[in-house]
Amino acid sequence: MKLTHSIGRTLGFLLLALAPVALVHANALSITYYTIATADQDVNHLAGGSFDNEVQAQLGPNGLPVLNTAAYGCTSNCFTAMPLPLDVTSTGELTWWSPALNSNVTQTGTGVVNLPFNVPYNFFPPNGTGSNDSRGFQSAILSGVLSVPSTQTISFSIGADDAAFAYLDGTVVCNLGGVHPITAGTCVTPFSISAGSHQLDVFFVDLNAVQSGLTFDVTTTGITTVPPANVPEPAELGLFGLGLALIGLLVGVRRRCN
Repeated sequence: MKLTHSIGRTLGFLLLALAPVALVHANALSITYYTIATADQDVNHLAGGSFDNEVQAQLGPNGLPVLNTAAYGCTSNCFTAMPLPLDVTSTGELTWWSPALNSNVTQTGTGVVNLPFNVPYNFFPPNGTGSNDSRGFQSAILSGVLSVPSTQTISFSIGADDAAFAYLDGTVVCNLGGVHPITAGTCVTPFSISAGSHQLDVFFVDLNAVQSGLTFDVTTTGITTVPPANVPEPAELGLFGLGLALIGLLVGVRRRCN
């Protein structure tokens, strides 16, 4: 009986020590990684240069950026750099982040990343850990919820090699198109954000050799940025499994002692 109580106390302390690891992340985003095949029609195809008008102000029906050309409803400040992207749906949505809409795109992993996100170089597949783009090109979506306790000022910063677009509640706030070395993008100047929860989505794509990188940050005070609900990191999953195993061990010891 004393052995059972001793093991129980030890395991209890250990589980309490592990518990803080599973707390909600502050100032973090979930990330979904994709690899674009080297055979994709937009690889090493797009116009060179940095552009602040490549995508429209609103996300499309599938939650993807929409190409800002006359063919898809643009009437002013339209993107005209040639050659234009070819990976688009009938409504102009870019498919660099959609295995369902683009057979050359494969989802390879998910995780949680902290802000500021700062990987200006060597952001290659798989999951940003590769050394080059010989086996595919990296794309990714970073998503989270801004919890705003009261009305205040917010600003964003973004940089990429090649393209990156940030949206707040489905409206673009950073627009960095084209093919170029790591370059700072154009973001909306600091503006007032209302109290409540706001959805943040960042779309990144590398479609041209040689380098690849992404930087992104949110500048404000008093706002917490968290991933969408229930996006555990691999380490958290492993610790959760360890906790279950320890509980099972405790139950087994008690049974043998009875």
